[in-house]
Amino acid sequence: MHTFPLSTSAPRSRDAVRHEPRRRTLVVLRRREVAGGLVRLTLGGDDLAGFTSLGPEDHVKLFVPGADGALVGRDYTPSEFRPLGASSGPELDLDVVVHVGASGPASDWAAAAREGDRVEVGGPRGSKLAPAGFRNALLIADPTGLPALRRWVRAFAGVLPVHAVLFGGAAAHYLDEAEVLAATPQVLEPHHDLLEVVRTQDVDDDTFVWAAGEASALVPVRRHLKEQGLPKTNRSLHGYWKRGDAGFDHHAPLDPADPD
Repeated sequence: MHTFPLSTSAPRSRDAVRHEPRRRTLVVLRRREVAGGLVRLTLGGDDLAGFTSLGPEDHVKLFVPGADGALVGRDYTPSEFRPLGASSGPELDLDVVVHVGASGPASDWAAAAREGDRVEVGGPRGSKLAPAGFRNALLIADPTGLPALRRWVRAFAGVLPVHAVLFGGAAAHYLDEAEVLAATPQVLEPHHDLLEVVRTQDVDDDTFVWAAGEASALVPVRRHLKEQGLPKTNRSLHGYWKRGDAGFDHHAPLDPADPD
C-alpha cells in the first residue's frame, strides 16, 4: 500500500510543498468501473515523467471538452500514481463519478473515454502534507471524496487509529483489504443524516476530522464542530459539489456566512 508523508515540523501543523506548474498531454491506457459510480481512468505517457503528488488533498486539473467544444478544467484527486506501472511506464489513476441521467463535461468525457484517447492534465501545483500529533482521525466522504479519503487512510495507516464514514453502499468495495484494516470503515446509505452521524463519533481536541462531499450537507457539520470547540487545526472540510449548482467552486468557503 503506497503511503504519504506526514508533516515533520511542529505537531498539528501541515507542511506545504510547491511543485513546478506543468500541463501534460496524456493517453488513456485503461478504463474500468469501480465502486460508487466511479470510473477509473488510467493515464500514461512520457509527459508523466517527474509527476509528484505528496499530500492527501492534492488535486490535478483535468481538461475536457465543454458544451461549446472549448476545453474546461475540472479538479480531481490523483487516486494513485505509479512511476512504473503495468504499461512499463508511469501511470496515473483518476477516479471520476459518472452521473446517470445528468450531464457534465468530466462525467460525459469519462463515460465515453476509451483506450488511446488523449487528454490534458495540469498540476498538482503543490502538496499540503498530512499533520502529525493527533490521537485519532475521523474521515467522511461521499463517492466524490473517496479518492482523497483513501489517501488520508494511507497517510495515517500505522500512525493513528482511523474511523472512516463512507456514504453510498457501493463505497464498501472501494477500499482494498489493507485500507479497510487501517480505517474500520462504516458504510451508510445517502439518506442518513450526516450531522447525526458525526454527533455519535469519538471526537475531541485530539481528533483530526476531514470530510468531503456535498457542500450543503457539510455546513451544519462544520458549525457543530466549531460549536464544540474543535480547533481549526483539527478540521478540514470541503464541499466538492453542491446540489443544483453545476458551476460550484470547491475552493470557495464551505459556509459563506462564516468563512473563517
